[in-house]
Amino acid sequence: MIHLPPTLSRLVLLAATAVATSPLHALTFLTEENPPFSFALKGKPAAGASTEIVNEMAKRAGVSADIKVMEWDEAYSRAQADKDTCLYSTARLENRENQFQWVGELVVNKWALFGRSDFARPVKSLNELKPLKIGGVALDAKVEFLKSRAITNFREVVRDEQNPPRLFLKPTDPNYIDLWVTGYYSGNEIAQKAKAGPVKMVYMFRETPLWLACSPRTDKASIRKLTDALAAMDKDGSRKRILDTIESRVVSR
Repeated sequence: MIHLPPTLSRLVLLAATAVATSPLHALTFLTEENPPFSFALKGKPAAGASTEIVNEMAKRAGVSADIKVMEWDEAYSRAQADKDTCLYSTARLENRENQFQWVGELVVNKWALFGRSDFARPVKSLNELKPLKIGGVALDAKVEFLKSRAITNFREVVRDEQNPPRLFLKPTDPNYIDLWVTGYYSGNEIAQKAKAGPVKMVYMFRETPLWLACSPRTDKASIRKLTDALAAMDKDGSRKRILDTIESRVVSR
């Protein structure tokens, strides 16, 4: 048996402890302004129900999490290409399946069309949207889904808060839109912050699970740890407790 000097023994023990307790990996988590799921909050890198779930997952997985709020198109592109980078909350559409490694689901969103409060045209099916001018965010899953249903008359922008004011432009303006596709939970709040005028939900067309989408270059051991952490949260009810708060966060109409 080899006997190490006391000082060297302590150094070896400290090194072993550091390895055992250090985070598994450092990941960058990207998100957007999408209340109540994710949004910037003074004094914090991000807040919202999805953010709470992601933070708890990372904590349980031993993953160091750097969360950044940015415009969706930039976040989406970076999550596809950058090493150890994940995007939330993301709809797992068929055309996206092979572009990411998936962990989820995190939350469920409701997709809806909003219009001005005096919008009077009844909308009861997706087909009735085809002649209308619709505002949406570039690379957004809601836009991609409607395009896959042969609805193509879109006016796309970079940020969702750019859409509500366009509802109140003159119909002859090239930026005018009849309806705006966004999340049921976030639409009213975004419109209020934009201060464009009163809006209303015209048509809700889908409930969609949202996931954590990580680049193919993300450490696979970290993906497994995050998946296990989310399963543990479902088992002990902690994810459900976060989800139960979503309805109360919606700004009343």
